[in-house]
Amino acid sequence: METLSSSFLATPFPHHSSDLGYVSSSFRFSAKSPNHQPNYFNPNSSFTLIFSPINKLISHTAQTLKNKQPVAHKIINKNQSSSLASIFKTLDDLVCSFLDLPLRPSIDPKHVLSGNFAPVDELPPTPCEVVEGSLPSCLDGAYIRNGPNPRFIPSGPYHLFDGDGMLHMIRISRGEATFCSRYVKTYKYMVEQEIGYPIFPSVFSSFNGFGASIARSFLTLSKMLTAQFDPIRHGFGVANTSLALFAGHLFALCESDIPYAIKVTADGDIITMGRHGFQRSSREWFFRMTAHPKIDQETGEAFAYRCHPLWPFLTFFRFDSEGRKYKDVPIYSANGPTLTHDFAVTKSYAIFPDVQIVMNLLWILREDHQSELIPIRCHDSELSRDMQRTTAKCGGLMLRDSTCCTASMLGKKMGAIQL
Repeated sequence: METLSSSFLATPFPHHSSDLGYVSSSFRFSAKSPNHQPNYFNPNSSFTLIFSPINKLISHTAQTLKNKQPVAHKIINKNQSSSLASIFKTLDDLVCSFLDLPLRPSIDPKHVLSGNFAPVDELPPTPCEVVEGSLPSCLDGAYIRNGPNPRFIPSGPYHLFDGDGMLHMIRISRGEATFCSRYVKTYKYMVEQEIGYPIFPSVFSSFNGFGASIARSFLTLSKMLTAQFDPIRHGFGVANTSLALFAGHLFALCESDIPYAIKVTADGDIITMGRHGFQRSSREWFFRMTAHPKIDQETGEAFAYRCHPLWPFLTFFRFDSEGRKYKDVPIYSANGPTLTHDFAVTKSYAIFPDVQIVMNLLWILREDHQSELIPIRCHDSELSRDMQRTTAKCGGLMLRDSTCCTASMLGKKMGAIQL
């Protein structure tokens, strides 16, 4: 099993009493590597603990590996003149210097990337010294963390969500621990690594005033037309939000792209296998999904959705245990583009909060107040609703209102899809 190997899955060892006779309640590790300065973790990210109960989900891993997509992509035209990239960088710097409004703290890199949020370097697999207690030999697995970590510091606006995905992993095997940090080698990361500066736009930080927004939109289109990058074919996600294990693969995910398959090697390193399109109809354009799919532990199915700024604004779909994607189910009564960050799945229902965080690109044209110069904000007049889980055989689903709500929904109504 290449992708789901014992190097990161908890392996069931015989539970001898001698192994578990004493387990210290406190372990402290120190990853020591010459020529590397210690850094802190970013706490605002997702954590995944991989353990033995998921073994039933990977029974067909060998078969799914035969169907995985090629990893390599043509990143950029090698014959392209470097002077063109220099021109775009100069234009980007001019927009930042003369057209951007004063940066709010939420998009000021001097504020957002300070202290504990400062970027850190990659760290190859490094043995950790156990300075207190001991690791039982029956403990075998990995603890992996995903979070934003920009490869290049931008000269203009930067939002915390813009950072490239970096995986931090502690692998424990046979009484020893190894620490490793690696970037998720997304298409965006590879393009910017080759060019040497951040080139991709961001929905969270690029819209900083009317003039800057129009200029960046024009520059983005120009970069695409001159083959600086191709987000239509290869996506533009950063894979910095979460980790999920389903369909025989470990995935790094974000909301703006489809998942990237990740492999943990026997020596404790992390390798990006590539952008994973799953098994689906050749006519279907599958370009992004939620970063928080829900996995049925009994069947191995995964349920997911995506939000879209155009109609239909919310779409529900699922994967079987072998990674086959089923037909999209549009939710027609979603009456606007909302940023639904997460959802819940029970045995009979899928609960979708139709939240008040909404998107409207026309808001960047309004210059009467700085807080409205971004296309995403909270809309107090919207109602929150949710939907019931379904079998995905129907052509579309309708929302229904419910009185169930939480404090985070500001007392608004919710509504649900029956499965």
